[in-house]
Amino acid sequence: MSDSILPVLLVAACLGALTGLRTFTPISVLAWTLHLRYMHIPGSSLHFLHTWAAVIILTILAFGEIVVDKLPSTPSRLKAPGMIGRVIFGFICGMVSGQAWGANWETCAAIGAVAAILGAFIGYEIRKGWVHTFHWHDLPVALIEDLVCIGGSILVVSHAVFLAY
Repeated sequence: MSDSILPVLLVAACLGALTGLRTFTPISVLAWTLHLRYMHIPGSSLHFLHTWAAVIILTILAFGEIVVDKLPSTPSRLKAPGMIGRVIFGFICGMVSGQAWGANWETCAAIGAVAAILGAFIGYEIRKGWVHTFHWHDLPVALIEDLVCIGGSILVVSHAVFLAY
């Protein structure tokens, strides 16, 4: 595997892991980056992510998820519906990464999906551990998790764009 492929695989893994924390945040950041033309996936079946409609819908979904995550009735991210969404969007984030930065998109997509599963489990354990260890309510820990996901997604994508172009 060439050294130039490793950064793309790392981007796919990071975005997948962040998708494990919040399903729609990393893909929203990618959609904004595509829409603002900081990266391109010409000829891709995911080219629709360049559109205003995709940006608006994904941004609304991301904000909605951040709000719904704080509700006591929200099911665990480790249960089927939430985990399936994370795997799908981790796959898509990996796919976009591979297509945008010239790596094998299938490999990047698989890495994104696996990383989403790992990110969901690790994020769950860290959040549960902080609540238990520090005797905090869940809300402050969830807000920290939100900041990590939003900031991490922006950081990963912006660095990848800077390094690639």
